[in-house]
Amino acid sequence: MNHSYRKGIQLVLFFFLLAGQTAIKAQDVPIDHQKRIFFPYPMDRKWSTSVGFTGTTMPYEITEELHFRMPAGDVHILRRLHNKWYLDGHLSLQGLQNLITLGPRIAIPVSDRLSMAAGNDIGFWFGIINVQGVKTKGTGWQNYPNLSLGYRFNKRILVTLKAESIMNIGINTHAGDIKVTTDYRLFSGSAYTLALEQPFYGKKSLTLAFRAIYTNFYWQTWTLFEPYDRNLFFPQIIVGIIL
Repeated sequence: MNHSYRKGIQLVLFFFLLAGQTAIKAQDVPIDHQKRIFFPYPMDRKWSTSVGFTGTTMPYEITEELHFRMPAGDVHILRRLHNKWYLDGHLSLQGLQNLITLGPRIAIPVSDRLSMAAGNDIGFWFGIINVQGVKTKGTGWQNYPNLSLGYRFNKRILVTLKAESIMNIGINTHAGDIKVTTDYRLFSGSAYTLALEQPFYGKKSLTLAFRAIYTNFYWQTWTLFEPYDRNLFFPQIIVGIIL
């Protein structure tokens, strides 16, 4: 079994173990009074913000003998619109290369425990990196149609499953003054997230998530200038504090 895939499974099992331990101590409260970012439910407040970090492991097909994670700062902001609608804004920060996404959501409660949401995010990534003295620049637009399904356990434990498609709308890269042309597929791949949210300390909550990305183009690898003819697996860990 792939080492990164096995690590992802272990992380998921850790999530449920942590949820079980917390459930022993926490008291049940209405979902309207609990802070959340991933859980698909109509917002009860005007804004909701999370700050944290992500770690994405590069596959061996790209790094060959090395196996390392690419960290990034993570800022996630929700803005209530009307009734069941809200905006989802997300910023992945690395300094030299960054990704911004923004899109609407509609959340539909199915029962007291179960809820779902549908949305579509437009993403813009950009980067500037010096490679052997040559300034390399890249920008690109992506689209992320998505569906989420959430379940609320008795003791303030929120679990969300999210599936999204990854679409490349346009990619523009330059090495110095030379434009680099590449042929990327419109439907680049998909991503699947398992997220757990629970009270942390004070009035803050904690998000722990594992995201499995399957794509032939991942925006953090744009400097390779080479589209792959098959999807590669990029496991990602997400940690955030909901303020």
